[in-house]
Amino acid sequence: MPHATVTLAHEADFAGWRSATRSLAGRHTPPADITWRIAIDTESAALPAPDPAAARFTVPRAIMDLAAIMVQSALPDRFALAYTLVYDHVMGVPTGEDAADRMAGTKEDVITQTRQLRDEIRRALPSHDGTTPYQGRVDTLDLVPESNARFLTLQRSFAPWQLDMPDRTLRWTGQEMLCETPGQAPQPLDPTSLPPPALPMVPDLDIARITSLRAVALAAKTCLICPMAAHATQTVFGEGREAARMMFVGEQPGDIEDRAGRPFVGPAGQLFDRALLEAGIGRDDTYVTNTVKHFKFRRTPTRRIHEKAGPAEIAACAPWLAAERRIIRPAVVVMLGVTAASALLGRAVTISRERSRIIPMGDGSDGLVTVHPSYLLRLPDEAARTREYDRFVNDLRLAAGRLAPAVT
Repeated sequence: MPHATVTLAHEADFAGWRSATRSLAGRHTPPADITWRIAIDTESAALPAPDPAAARFTVPRAIMDLAAIMVQSALPDRFALAYTLVYDHVMGVPTGEDAADRMAGTKEDVITQTRQLRDEIRRALPSHDGTTPYQGRVDTLDLVPESNARFLTLQRSFAPWQLDMPDRTLRWTGQEMLCETPGQAPQPLDPTSLPPPALPMVPDLDIARITSLRAVALAAKTCLICPMAAHATQTVFGEGREAARMMFVGEQPGDIEDRAGRPFVGPAGQLFDRALLEAGIGRDDTYVTNTVKHFKFRRTPTRRIHEKAGPAEIAACAPWLAAERRIIRPAVVVMLGVTAASALLGRAVTISRERSRIIPMGDGSDGLVTVHPSYLLRLPDEAARTREYDRFVNDLRLAAGRLAPAVT
């Protein structure tokens, strides 16, 4: 078998390694037959061409997570070691004892460095005045800072920052990531090419510090706080204007929303849009979200059936909803259904008692409780649907009437 040479774009090019590994391991190329190199510049990267004849394979998440940890270490043979891990799985053979021991020690070291880096960032940021780019120093030769660059970028809400290391500087300009080494021009780093960090992103983020809705939404996409995240297709965050004066909060995304990645786009969402139109409210002028950001369901042979979000899921998602309200600062919050009302009012709610009246909220906004649009779809007869739909539209008009004229 001919020897293969893989030239990766940069020292932490996990995406390039993964692409090359998919091709080479699919052809059963032994680790000893591969040379891994780093390109002088990103344009000189060279990965093996996809091979249609290569065997398809799947790799457990735990193996890929460990491979990512190897790539962000300072081991000279880190790419070969990561490849060996995948190759051994594909071939169905155990990884050698020496390699396994090295991997275990490297994993422990990288996790420790990740925790130390994040702790240092959390300690430093509160004392930073925010008028100049945050600048820190990390005494490591490992690539842990690169893997945690997204953590710092989100924590800083995309504001510029800089991390200095003994052999390089990592810098986010507010628009792009750059790696600077002495005597060389700054090299751009594609954040999507970097290995994921050794610790979950979200539990370590100080969500209350994030000031950008975009940063909060991106951070939520990596949320694994509650078990629902492991089963849903994706996080379904809110959408709409960051300066919206009216916010609508439902319970959770449904099956269609889970697949589309957008809130209120299924049958209930279409009914909601129709009601907004009749109430004289433009959806583009509002912010629409849910109390819970993942779809909770049970499977049947043919469908995924919605299940009501429980206290644990509501509590896990509470920081995301709080961040949305804090950043948007709506004048009116419309709570669609009992789950949203209970979560936002902090008490048990009966819709029939609370509906159609203005409730002062703790943040100074006006709250209004009404039914969830899905309730209207479940009504048994046409007369009930028409009556309750008209009442729902009137609730929306009442909420819109609380908005003072916009200042122009």
